[in-house]
Amino acid sequence: MSIFRPRRNSTPEGTAGSQPDKSNGRVSQRRAARKERAEERANARANKLTALDQGLTQLNQRLGITATKQTHSVAAALQVDPTEHLARSIYYSPDLDGYAEPGEVVWVTVPSSPPQERSMLVIGRNMQNVLGLLISSHKGHANKSEWLEIGNGEWDTNAEQCWLRLDKTIVVPETQVSRRGILFPRSRFEVVANRLRATFRWA
Repeated sequence: MSIFRPRRNSTPEGTAGSQPDKSNGRVSQRRAARKERAEERANARANKLTALDQGLTQLNQRLGITATKQTHSVAAALQVDPTEHLARSIYYSPDLDGYAEPGEVVWVTVPSSPPQERSMLVIGRNMQNVLGLLISSHKGHANKSEWLEIGNGEWDTNAEQCWLRLDKTIVVPETQVSRRGILFPRSRFEVVANRLRATFRWA
């Protein structure tokens, strides 16, 4: 005589549906892996762009086309001397090699209140110091003998008429020059040089 035995469920009573779905777990792992790879690619692209931006910024600085709104450290060691006291040979020798040379226009942040970034024409060097003449677009300089009209150029963002202060020379360490690389036209530089030779005993 056979005895009837009830068929047992494969899932214990009260635990139906509680077993983890292995297929869902594998899908979740794949999704997490894809997300991680996407984040790694995004980070790599961001790092590449950052390096590119830094390189372009350095190149622009060397070429003298950094935005004028960028802040620079004040040239604390800047001094102003009578041009006659610094008399020396003057020659046109610009070279876009990262160093300020005669015939280039550079920028320096003067210790005014508030500090201002000003452009100046490099007319010589003294050891590690750069010698320059201040450039200004102030129209009040038009009839003053110590100021020489030089026209307009890249040294003024508004392309206005500018003047050059002849009787006072700015002396500033090379390391405190903010930007380099704008060329001053040779013909206009020779006019400046001739004035320095005739008036301030430069050679």
